[in-house]
Amino acid sequence: MKIKYRFTFSWSEARVSQLESIGLEVDSTPNPGGPLGGIGISHVVEGASGWTEACNLIRAWDGRTTVTTQFTAAEVDGAAHCALQLVHASGYPQPEDDFAYLEQTYDVSKRCSTCGEGAVQVAPFRVKRTLKWGRNAFLKLNWVEEACFMQRPVWEEHLSRFGIGALPVEDTKGKELDDIIQLDLGPAVPLAMGEGHGIRCDVCGRERFPWHDRGFFPAPISPPDLPLFRSVQRFGVENACANAMIVSAEVVKVIKSAGLRGAELWPCMPPG
Repeated sequence: MKIKYRFTFSWSEARVSQLESIGLEVDSTPNPGGPLGGIGISHVVEGASGWTEACNLIRAWDGRTTVTTQFTAAEVDGAAHCALQLVHASGYPQPEDDFAYLEQTYDVSKRCSTCGEGAVQVAPFRVKRTLKWGRNAFLKLNWVEEACFMQRPVWEEHLSRFGIGALPVEDTKGKELDDIIQLDLGPAVPLAMGEGHGIRCDVCGRERFPWHDRGFFPAPISPPDLPLFRSVQRFGVENACANAMIVSAEVVKVIKSAGLRGAELWPCMPPG
């Protein structure tokens, strides 16, 4: 695996020269209208030449660092389970004005007004028919991290045979759609979080964990013999958290062989 860093910073010729002097390239084209000439973007792999120096420079420039992990095909193929992380988003839950979809879709009687946790889905999501799928098999809605949508024919062909269930999805008037489904994520299973501690809401006390971005994903404790289940733990930031979606090796194989897009496979920690 490789731990990869993406740097974003206010562009200037001097800053580009500093990064180039330690072996990095700046990908972006400067925008003369920006405060320092636009936004610069650069990348580096953890441990590579110039990595430590680049991190220090970006911090000094008040830039932004995003970390992710690139796994080998063998690491993905050899995992007993993988987290399925949605990366393709389109559209908004309806009705979107004043976030009215919350009352429409969830029981919000125990939802925390500070962190947003505690809402329970009790009704189908409503969406516009203008969702943009492109060549993607998986889709999430903007504002909603915990729901995974698929086009019905794709689900029927590739995932329904494993027993992965589907929940109905409705149009804006409440009529069930025949071409889009929401995946039933199954039971909640605890993950082995190691020494990591979550962040507790000062108001409701519920715990959440930051998005996982380094190394293998936490492994499920006593995983059920199911193709798909979700984590007990919630990951994200205030008002944008989700249970992790965990799929079995058999489902991983189908996703890869069929080339299903719109989600990334993040292998869970090997046992032992």
